[in-house]
Amino acid sequence: MKVEMFSDEIMNIAENFSDNLDKIAPLSGSPKQVEWANKIRAKVTRNLIMYYAFNSKKGMYFIEMDEEVIKKAERFILSKNKASFWIENREKDYFQFQRLIESTLYFEEPKEKSVIDGAKSESTIYPNDPKTKVVAEIVFDEENNEVKVKSEKDQIVINTVKSLHYDWSGKVWYRGTVPYKRDVADRMAEVGNKLLLAGVPIIIWDEDIRKKAINGDYEKECFRWIIKDKDMISIVWEFRSDELYRKAKRLPHAKWENGGMDVPARYYAEIRDFAKINEFKITSLAEKLLSEAEEEEKTHKKTSIKEANIKIEQNTELEDILNSSREVLEDLKDD
Repeated sequence: MKVEMFSDEIMNIAENFSDNLDKIAPLSGSPKQVEWANKIRAKVTRNLIMYYAFNSKKGMYFIEMDEEVIKKAERFILSKNKASFWIENREKDYFQFQRLIESTLYFEEPKEKSVIDGAKSESTIYPNDPKTKVVAEIVFDEENNEVKVKSEKDQIVINTVKSLHYDWSGKVWYRGTVPYKRDVADRMAEVGNKLLLAGVPIIIWDEDIRKKAINGDYEKECFRWIIKDKDMISIVWEFRSDELYRKAKRLPHAKWENGGMDVPARYYAEIRDFAKINEFKITSLAEKLLSEAEEEEKTHKKTSIKEANIKIEQNTELEDILNSSREVLEDLKDD
């Protein structure tokens, strides 16, 4: 159902909806963070409604009541219920948000400097013995699965993030993560903790992660993984290791494919032993595949095989000859 409306009517609808988001779907976070994030989210929502309400072909505004993409965008906005998400993503451009919520969005930071400064102040941690006045902001880029460290140029920051294998994009330091690790909070807490220990003030918007950084409460990063790759088990590790390659290659039917050593799941026992001995973690999907292979093997019908009982007849003729008298017959003697 399409309802044609004038632009000012659409604008009123957009503003009323976006301004009431804080009541419809309250954000979690500190009061000042929530105040700032609500302004960012409201701006995003207004632009979203205006974008989908405009028919560029007719030059008219309308509301498409059953438009699936609007429902997707609405679910996306309502699902992001942490103030930290909107603050971390405040600088995203048109194309980045288009990939995230299938729409063209644009927003600006609120101009109330006191709100911004207050939110930053609440989320900034200063070490007891600061070595620099540069503050490093740590965020998670959900689109690219990357932990990012933003700061002015500072050698202490550079040395610290490089020791944790971060790369430079030209604008920010970033560390790529992969979905199977599920350790984003740990990685943010780790880099935050290392920066604090090096004397660098940091900003982490999420309160729980901020506490983990302060307390050094994070799980050590694992660089060795057993993962599922289609219907195979793949053994992967970061950083070149000829020793690990040789060990993995000894597994039954092991084959190097796409940066990992593929091994059929039916060798579940050998794979688990390899993981235990060489400190590899097994993902849940890989463990499921190994367990399925183990269970399948249990269903195989086992049959006892008997060795054939074949009676061997002995040739006694030769034996009789050998046992006969060694005397020369009379007929064969020389005269």
